[in-house]
Amino acid sequence: MAYKIGEDGLLDFSGCANDEEKLDQCWEYFAENLNDVEVIAFDGKLVRGFTELSFNHIVSGSSNKYDTALDHDIDFMEKRAARLPLIAKVLKGELKSRVYRMSHRRGKKTSVRRVLTVIEVEHQYYVVVLDEVKGIYKIRTAFPATKSYYEQCIRSQGTNAGTWG
Repeated sequence: MAYKIGEDGLLDFSGCANDEEKLDQCWEYFAENLNDVEVIAFDGKLVRGFTELSFNHIVSGSSNKYDTALDHDIDFMEKRAARLPLIAKVLKGELKSRVYRMSHRRGKKTSVRRVLTVIEVEHQYYVVVLDEVKGIYKIRTAFPATKSYYEQCIRSQGTNAGTWG
C-alpha cells in the first residue's frame, strides 16, 4: 500500500484497515523520504541516523509519559506516526520552526549538544530532537507535545537559537 499525504500535510491513514497497514504506510514514507536519501538541514549540516531504530522510536510510544527512561511499550501510535512528514519538512526549512539548543550531560562533562526544533501548527506543538556532534546532526526522535510541555521543558531550559524556514 502506497502512503498518502492528507490536505493537512500529515500521513492519511483513512484507507488502512488496521495498525499494521498504517505502519507499512509509515515505513514506505520513511524509506522514500528519509532513509534512502541524504538529508541536509536548513543550516547546511548533514542529518544522519535515519535507521530502523529511529523509525521505531518515532512511530511508537510509551504508556507512561511521566518516566522518559522507560522504553516504548506501544508499538504504534497514530498521532506520532501521522506527523512523520513534518520531520523532513522542518529539517529542510520548508516549515517555519523555532530552534532551541540544550546541552546533554554525560558524567561530569557536557558531551552532546541537543537541538530541538519546535513546530507550532494551529496551537499544536511537534518537537524534532537532534543531537549535534562535530557539525553533523543525528536524529533522535520526534513527538507531539502540549503547550505546557513546550513552555516548561523546552522554552525554559533551552537557549533560543532563532528560527528555521
